[in-house]
Amino acid sequence: MKLILLTFTLFVWSNTKDVNSIQLDIKETKDPIVPPKTILIIGDSQSAIKTKSGESITWTWPILLQKKLKPYGVTIDVEAIGGKTSSWMLSALKKRFQSGSNWDRVILYGGGNDASNMSIPLDTTISNFQKMIDISNSHGCEVWVNLGWKVEGRFMDINILPIGRPANLLRKRTDWIPYVEKRKTLQSKLKQDLTGCQFIEPYDLQSKTSDGIHPTPEGHKLVCDFILKTIDTTSYK
Repeated sequence: MKLILLTFTLFVWSNTKDVNSIQLDIKETKDPIVPPKTILIIGDSQSAIKTKSGESITWTWPILLQKKLKPYGVTIDVEAIGGKTSSWMLSALKKRFQSGSNWDRVILYGGGNDASNMSIPLDTTISNFQKMIDISNSHGCEVWVNLGWKVEGRFMDINILPIGRPANLLRKRTDWIPYVEKRKTLQSKLKQDLTGCQFIEPYDLQSKTSDGIHPTPEGHKLVCDFILKTIDTTSYK
């Protein structure tokens, strides 16, 4: 429940002591932060708990987060498939809400496949994210955008990045350079342009990656820890 603070200012003529006007200043305080009991994660391979063929992945951060929050009665749904773009994320989110489902918190984590495809403008990615935020807010959901790992160390290191990926069919490692810059720009624009959400700031995964893009199982443990910091487990009853 929002608290309404009313501030009255009385302007009085000094010679008559009459009240000349009353200024009413209404301010709303934010709702107290309540830890989520239901969470939806929308994303790509960074958050997937199943392969494209449907096999379970047991070591990614959503699985680890569910294990940590299960004692508090928290349930987590995941809609994430490797190789998917923000347009797919938007469509998947719409279908979830159309099915009648709802959550306390929605975590958006994607855009990397957009950044790896020069045919997808950054403005399109930003627009898709804003639409996802707006839709989630309209259903009463708290929205967090995960800005992902810091582009440093082995992450986006052109010396280990794969070549011949379907999205761009790069032939040599130096061809990755503009894509690395596009990813950096996207990360900063998401923080700069999006409204109606909170952000999980870029985090250091200590170079725990084998291909420059995907965290190792140890890297996913770090991701889980960073996400968990946004949830006050001491407030669960």
